[in-house]
Amino acid sequence: MVARKLMDEHYDENHAPMNCSLCKHTVERELWDLHTGIQCPQRMLACQYCQFELPAVDLFEHQDLCGNRTEYCQSCRKYIRLREWIGHELQFHTILNAASELSSDRTRAAAEQPVPKPARPATGSLHKQLLLTVAVTGVAVLIGSILYQGKGK
Repeated sequence: MVARKLMDEHYDENHAPMNCSLCKHTVERELWDLHTGIQCPQRMLACQYCQFELPAVDLFEHQDLCGNRTEYCQSCRKYIRLREWIGHELQFHTILNAASELSSDRTRAAAEQPVPKPARPATGSLHKQLLLTVAVTGVAVLIGSILYQGKGK
């Protein structure tokens, strides 16, 4: 039982809704821990790839584009960091693609067999993978045209 003269103070300290300083929402005091731990879209979370802390609302988009995230290279059978993907493609697979055209039919048949990809949770969307492929192709065409113009001079 709370004395009548202390009732307002008791209510303010134990029952009054609280304002979240991060997202500016008003939250019932009983739900405060749940809000700050799980529900607040502005709570800070660390990226699972680079450990950079950012608001929860931005985390999934960041992780889709994070340079430390890896993608599986079917040709090499290795995981390559996203920030190194274009250089990896240019360094290892532009030459390999030309060399594979000259290889024997037996080698081609072996190379065409599907390589099983190790199990790994999917984090990227198909749309973003398509954009990455378009970007890699654009860079390859740009470099090829620069090299071609340089030989013509």
